[in-house]
Amino acid sequence: MKKSDNLSQLSNEELLKTLKNAKTQFICFMIFFVLLVIGCNYFTVTKGFGFYTMIPVIFIPIIIGNIFSYGKIKQEVTIRELL
Repeated sequence: MKKSDNLSQLSNEELLKTLKNAKTQFICFMIFFVLLVIGCNYFTVTKGFGFYTMIPVIFIPIIIGNIFSYGKIKQEVTIRELL
């Protein structure tokens, strides 16, 4: 979602579409993150501690941003009683 989008100015259809896109994006990113953690843990066990061990830590701020973004969209849908 763009930062310039104001959720209260979106129509109901646009808001539901935004919610669906945000949910899909969140799920895909979480799947990617879990696979990344599994892969990095595998490399840590087989080759020892290295740079690749810390790669998942880099993505934590992105996950937090996605959680807050998805929460704001879901809150607006709840306020409008669309679900």
